Amino acid sequence: MKPTAQNARPRYGSHLSVAGGGHLALIEAARLQFDSVQVFTKNQRQWTAQPLRDEQIALWREAVIATGWSDAPQRIVSHNSYLVNLASPDPTARARSIAAQRDELERCETLGIAWCVMHPGAHLGAARRPSDPNVLRAPSSNDEVAGLERIAAALDELHRDLAGYKVISCLETTTGSGTNLGYDFAHLARIRSLVRAPERVGICVDSCHIVAAGYDLSTASKARAVLEELDTVCSLETVRVVHVNDSVGALGSRKDRHAHIGEGCCGEACFHAILNAQALRDVPMILETPKEDESDRNEQEWDLVNIKRLEAMRVRSMSSMSSMIGMLPMIGMLTMFTLFAGSSIGCQWFGGGTSATKSAPLTTRSGPVEPTAGEKVKLATATELRTAGDNEAALALFQELLEKNPLLPEAYVGIGDVRFSQGRYADAEPNFKRAVTLDPADFQAQYGHGRSLQMLGRLAESIGAYQRALVANPKSAEVNLNMATAYLSLGDPRVAAQFGQRAVQLEPRNGAAHVNLGVAYERLGRPGDAIVQYQAAVELLPATPQLLTNMVNAYVADGRYPEAVNTAIALTKLSLGPETYERLGWAEFRAGNYDSSSAAYRQSVVIDPNYWPAWNGIGVNALNRWLLSEKKDAVAASEARRAFRASMQANPNQPKVLKLYTTYGL
Repeated sequence: MKPTAQNARPRYGSHLSVAGGGHLALIEAARLQFDSVQVFTKNQRQWTAQPLRDEQIALWREAVIATGWSDAPQRIVSHNSYLVNLASPDPTARARSIAAQRDELERCETLGIAWCVMHPGAHLGAARRPSDPNVLRAPSSNDEVAGLERIAAALDELHRDLAGYKVISCLETTTGSGTNLGYDFAHLARIRSLVRAPERVGICVDSCHIVAAGYDLSTASKARAVLEELDTVCSLETVRVVHVNDSVGALGSRKDRHAHIGEGCCGEACFHAILNAQALRDVPMILETPKEDESDRNEQEWDLVNIKRLEAMRVRSMSSMSSMIGMLPMIGMLTMFTLFAGSSIGCQWFGGGTSATKSAPLTTRSGPVEPTAGEKVKLATATELRTAGDNEAALALFQELLEKNPLLPEAYVGIGDVRFSQGRYADAEPNFKRAVTLDPADFQAQYGHGRSLQMLGRLAESIGAYQRALVANPKSAEVNLNMATAYLSLGDPRVAAQFGQRAVQLEPRNGAAHVNLGVAYERLGRPGDAIVQYQAAVELLPATPQLLTNMVNAYVADGRYPEAVNTAIALTKLSLGPETYERLGWAEFRAGNYDSSSAAYRQSVVIDPNYWPAWNGIGVNALNRWLLSEKKDAVAASEARRAFRASMQANPNQPKVLKLYTTYGL
């Protein structure tokens, strides 16, 4: 089974010294058991360097083999000279920078290094004025735009001179101090859009830099929003390297000072989100944190300390499952629907209750002990009370049983079920855990433990509990379904699909299982298969806005636009919210029905004048009419301008809309 984002170790590494020879950095990386490494291929503070000698190249290649990395080029990163400034307006200085960068790329190609990190550069024009902390990423000035264009032109020149080279230039995010470019994701996207060979340009995200630039990743929801913005503006697929550094400077401080992990201002949510991002699974995670600390008297190897801290943050849940619902994109929200649909489909795979009880101290036993006849009667009575909704009476009876016999796993399971049904998942978990300790073969105990851990967001642990439950009952559709849900939450649709398929096979009329499997297929880029599952779910479950929304998205992804439109029309009849008409407008647009698309978008903003996605739809339709008129339709241009302005008023943080303004002069 392929590791999930939660349990697969990222490609941790660090920037290591090349003193005495670059090959020594690789040997040190192998000693420290790193999964990646970053180096300077020459003195980073000098313009020129001696060419690589044959013996240096030979030692380097021997050291690469010694690392044991089968895909070594994808794990080794170079960082270019700090002197390079491809954005400089001075022709002489810029030519010198291009020459230095050319030499760096040639060295990387010779050594077989796949990624070359470079700072975009500084435009050296008018310095940015101090910004309002809430508007840190304002539209680019003329100086910034000119600087971005110079960078792209320089990269084009390098690509032309170094035709066929495999090394990728990775533009690094910056704090935006002085006149430095790259503090806005849109800067990096603009450079890539301008170069003639964008496939030769990637991105390096520095966690310290983006926080100091004003991107707030302090909570799970905020970190998710930043990664979604990065994906929207640049695509996470273009991120080739990540610098995992904590920030001495606070949010928006523009200070480029790195701190040890957990000792700065980035926050645990920042690292948790980055390290668990599915799209970044195989990206080198490079530390550039201090190597020594005078206050440390234990002579710690700080790289190992910081990697240990990162790994702890990666596997530690940041919030309860309720906040994790927000971490899933709209297309996957039905994953969470399955957590609560059990009663409507005759399947109580997430029913029950949870809460810790103050019982006698836990002891162990060599094996399960059968309850006495009297205990069986009381257990049955308590279970009936719980089923009837009389939780307090059920709890009292379960606790009475434990006072007399603290070795009854069934009583702990009963208390766990009650607390779970009350939404008190933190209270449920220790009761199920006690039951599991007493009887590891108890399916209900393992299953209850798994679902309470899942609702607490402790997904890796919940998967372990579910796996033990499957040992006790391999044919449990509900456990397979919950496993699929957990893996979807972890961002691993491939494994989720395997469990989803098993759940559907075991219980073909389980609508929630079909929904989960559909979500997994959709995320795997198999919209046709997703549609089959969604259609099956519609036959088994009442139609919901979210289910129909997922179907619209899948139909569009599969190019079945008429069906997408028909489903979106049904969606508007089911729900009159602005989001449903926005989906209809989107489906009509993809089907080429532009007038109908505009009408649906307009209906959306009638319902909610602040629903900015619909304003964007109106703007795009009007912009298309203006462009098709060869920019003669003044009415269309005016409508596009008004729509985009209304959208920006409702949501100022929209780099794509800002880009439209810049590109088309709206």
